[in-house]
Amino acid sequence: MKLLIVDDDDQIRTGVEQGIDWHALDIEIVITASNGVEALQKFTEMLPEIVLTDVRMPGMDGLTLLKQIKRIKPQTKVIILSGYNDFEYLKTAIQLDAVDYEMKPIRARSLIALIKRVKEEIIREQMTEQEFNKYLESYKASFRSELLAGNITDRLIILEGLQQHYGFDAAGGLICAAARIDEDWNTNIETVTATAEMLCHLFESSELAEKGICLRSKEGSLVFLLKSETPSFLYSRQWVSELLNQLRAWNRELQSQGKPSFSAGISSYGNVSEFMEMYNEANQALSLRLYEGKGSIHVKDETMEFVDETIAGLLDHAKFKAQLLQGDLASLVDVVQNEFEQLKLERKYSRKSIATYTKNLLQFFMVIIRNAPSDVVEYIHKNIAVIDERSEALAMDDFKQIVVSVFEKMSIRLSRELSPVMTRAEEFIRRNYTQELTVEKLSEHVGMTPNYFSHRFKREFGVSFKEYVNRLRIAKAKELIIQTNELLYVIGEKVGFSDYMYFTQVFKKMEGCSPAVLRKQPKQ
Repeated sequence: MKLLIVDDDDQIRTGVEQGIDWHALDIEIVITASNGVEALQKFTEMLPEIVLTDVRMPGMDGLTLLKQIKRIKPQTKVIILSGYNDFEYLKTAIQLDAVDYEMKPIRARSLIALIKRVKEEIIREQMTEQEFNKYLESYKASFRSELLAGNITDRLIILEGLQQHYGFDAAGGLICAAARIDEDWNTNIETVTATAEMLCHLFESSELAEKGICLRSKEGSLVFLLKSETPSFLYSRQWVSELLNQLRAWNRELQSQGKPSFSAGISSYGNVSEFMEMYNEANQALSLRLYEGKGSIHVKDETMEFVDETIAGLLDHAKFKAQLLQGDLASLVDVVQNEFEQLKLERKYSRKSIATYTKNLLQFFMVIIRNAPSDVVEYIHKNIAVIDERSEALAMDDFKQIVVSVFEKMSIRLSRELSPVMTRAEEFIRRNYTQELTVEKLSEHVGMTPNYFSHRFKREFGVSFKEYVNRLRIAKAKELIIQTNELLYVIGEKVGFSDYMYFTQVFKKMEGCSPAVLRKQPKQ
């Protein structure tokens, strides 16, 4: 939208133009004029939706300008500002369809609220009621997103936005707390969303709701902005202690209902003009979850600082590399565990550094271990993807477990001495298990008769060909049931079962429950 500001007082005109962050109010263009004649010319050229004009000006007064504007573009919203409390001026302005008549001096916060109201009137006139309500929700979401991204810095606009959208008077002292639902690589988005909603409900049902609001960030974390009546040291300590106890009580409530825990960080005392500093402090305190683990809650500490540095660690250890080359993986599990425990004790590195180091270890592993089985390589790539996608959700123990699980899987895999023929057969099965597979097709692929192939397969794998394929399919089906909302029969078809009834029978036999029952179980 465009706004035209008209006033013959240069100080007032410039103050209104430059003293408010108009972009944050979605006013993209601000035009100024020093008198009515200049204003009418600029209005004709630019056709702004909103005009803010003084009454008494040389050349053409504000009421004449209003009349001319309404003749050119009747739907324009004109706000009259006047230093004179004159009934005749007010009466004429109303007759000429001015949207408001305000006495000077008008406070910046009042002007912001007035412009927002007028802007919404313009949008309401262009939309149906349903469309307008959607716009309001969208505008509220945009305000929240821009605020948490640090793109709104004008104190008055923040105060007005929090009041308008949340009914929250943020004047005075504040404390900010940031909370994040604890996840691991198996937690699905539905579980995280449901837990966050429950945490919001716990807040809204508590006494804290009378002192603040709960905001949802785009990344899914929760931000609590709470009133703190005084900056005194003793009061702040008591207030933070009460907040800590409440957050811990909510954690116990969530876990008693089978939900994941959450971790949180609490800022120091501040005010709305310091919102981003407080929000960053809360997130910095929350980052201690990396070292302290899930369900941990921390208060901002002045000494808290993590570095973004490359970690060489085991990557520079010749002995570690030699043991990898020898395939001595079982003994390296303890080495990896000790390495991550040492990093945990140091509490030095940022989440980014730890995530990068973990990925480097996995990639180093793939480079050193020649001819690693395809399923292990696939497993490593899957875990690297987990780190890329969910790094913010993982704690130090999660990063450690990712690396340990790869070493353990590879150790078990290499201890099984398959013949070259059965290795070829297994790789073919893993590439094609979602399609129709038969003993005849596999035996032809490896150059054996069906009977001999079946005999060799069971001897080397310990299970029949059919059971092996079904186990592979059911494992993938279980993963899809837990992590997605796809229809069960679609999942069955995806993993290679064309008959849903047969899929259900096999699933129940192997897992002890039907796919439908598993879908209904709480997701951890």
